Amino acid sequence: MIELAPRHKFGLPIASPVMPAAGAFGYGDSYHDLVDLSALGAMVTNPVSLRPREAAGGERIAVHGEHFVTHTGLPNPGVPRVLRQYRPLWERLPVPVIVHLVATTPAETAEAAEHLAGIPNVMGIELGLIDSITPQRALDLLKAACAEGDLPVIVRVPFSSVDRLAPCLADGGAAALTLTAPPRAILPVTAAAESCETRRYVRGRLYGPALFPLLLNTLARWTHRLPIPVIACGGIASLQDAIACLELGATAIQIDALLWRDPSLLQRIAEGLAACATSHG
Repeated sequence: MIELAPRHKFGLPIASPVMPAAGAFGYGDSYHDLVDLSALGAMVTNPVSLRPREAAGGERIAVHGEHFVTHTGLPNPGVPRVLRQYRPLWERLPVPVIVHLVATTPAETAEAAEHLAGIPNVMGIELGLIDSITPQRALDLLKAACAEGDLPVIVRVPFSSVDRLAPCLADGGAAALTLTAPPRAILPVTAAAESCETRRYVRGRLYGPALFPLLLNTLARWTHRLPIPVIACGGIASLQDAIACLELGATAIQIDALLWRDPSLLQRIAEGLAACATSHG
């Protein structure tokens, strides 16, 4: 077993280091007919906030080669409704559920964490932070999530804020850190008929293979300096990519937007890592 929360009183043991990234796999119901969830370590949910959020308006996606930018606004029905709808499913899943919680205010974060406490098979919270957050604000949100429930709290660190946030979050009570949330970027909306004067742009989260070498650089700089587990996330596209992350000190990995095109990638990587472990064991 792999322990994602060694400093937490209950811990968060998982059987495999492979899991989906928040936003890539729904709430556990989206790809159940394509992926054997028992091969994974955990199910990380879509982002959910205490209160419902509407989808972003206007242009929401722009594609450039193998990369794309998406701006969704993190639409979701809110924690109470998500629990009403998905709690029975989560109880039946063969792996632990980690709820990705959109951190807004300390009060709302605490209330959302309280809702999640005691839900069968919900074994952890992953806290999502805005890119511009200050270290003190991040600590306030982390403490709020920890104070109102007994669940270990993983924090997904914004790509541009690892140097500022990782040390203080590790010392401030985070069970583990996900490095990293996709970086912010801008791309033009592709339209052959548009002139340069009318071209539109989308600002949002960047996904694609260029993130992988940046992820490896982040892991090489930080995994040996942090006293808690690191979950690697960003551009992982193959078994070899996953092995590289683990060799650089990651405890586990998350697969992100590639799952929208190839959900079975999760299971292939998980089974490949299991076979590697068996052959070296």
